[in-house]
Amino acid sequence: MEMQEIPQEEERVVEVDESQRMLETSVEEAESTIYSKLKSPSEDIYAEASPGQPCARDRPDLQVLGNVGLYRAVCLLLSVICLVLLLIIIILCVFPSQPQVCHGTEKGIEAKEKGSVTEKGIEAKEERFQSTEVCSLQTCQAQYFQQQSQAPACHKCDEGWLHFESSCYFLSRDRMNWDESRDECKKRGADLAVITNKTVQTFLTKKGNLMYWIGLRQRTRNWVWVNNTALGQSYWSGSNRQGDCGLLTGRDPPERSWSSTSCDDYSFYICQRGH
Repeated sequence: MEMQEIPQEEERVVEVDESQRMLETSVEEAESTIYSKLKSPSEDIYAEASPGQPCARDRPDLQVLGNVGLYRAVCLLLSVICLVLLLIIIILCVFPSQPQVCHGTEKGIEAKEKGSVTEKGIEAKEERFQSTEVCSLQTCQAQYFQQQSQAPACHKCDEGWLHFESSCYFLSRDRMNWDESRDECKKRGADLAVITNKTVQTFLTKKGNLMYWIGLRQRTRNWVWVNNTALGQSYWSGSNRQGDCGLLTGRDPPERSWSSTSCDDYSFYICQRGH
């Protein structure tokens, strides 16, 4: 009996030794595997070392954030460009850059000033003046001053007076001699009319239908106005002048509506206020 038990115990010892060797072999293989991984680490090892931080390639939200930043930069640039364009448009609207323009050409203005055309011709030229065209600075200035001279005066004429250019005119309905007529004008704060251009001559000739004293008198064989200026442009009729005081005959052609007679004769008169 004892001889049989001894071999069984030896078999158990042999099995324990083999199990121990197998365990040691498994440990050595595991250690060699770990050492080989440490010598050549891969992305998986790093991933395992930090399990809470995924790789950049596994995080699409980082790429989305980058695209959002790019879009914001583009939007900001476009907004700045729009603001600059809006500012330019406002400046152009407030300060428009346009060439100086005036109504009428230089030739048309000169023809109008000379007055050498008929009434129909004047109307036709005035229609052409309505067309706007670029012209020289001198022409625009000349037309501006001409329009200013024809603009209504700041003061208002009294009732019964006629306004023309910068003066007021009174055509009387009672007759006096030349000196009395002048005194009557002075009582009204005026004087006998002084005609220094063709526009005034035409205006008074067409407005009146009688014979009127004007502020023209001959002194030492020279005709002088009541404001002591010498006679320049004249509009004498063909009749012989037989006196020292000037008369204007209404409804006659403006180019020849003056005549002269004795200053003691009685006639109507024209007063002028303002020059």
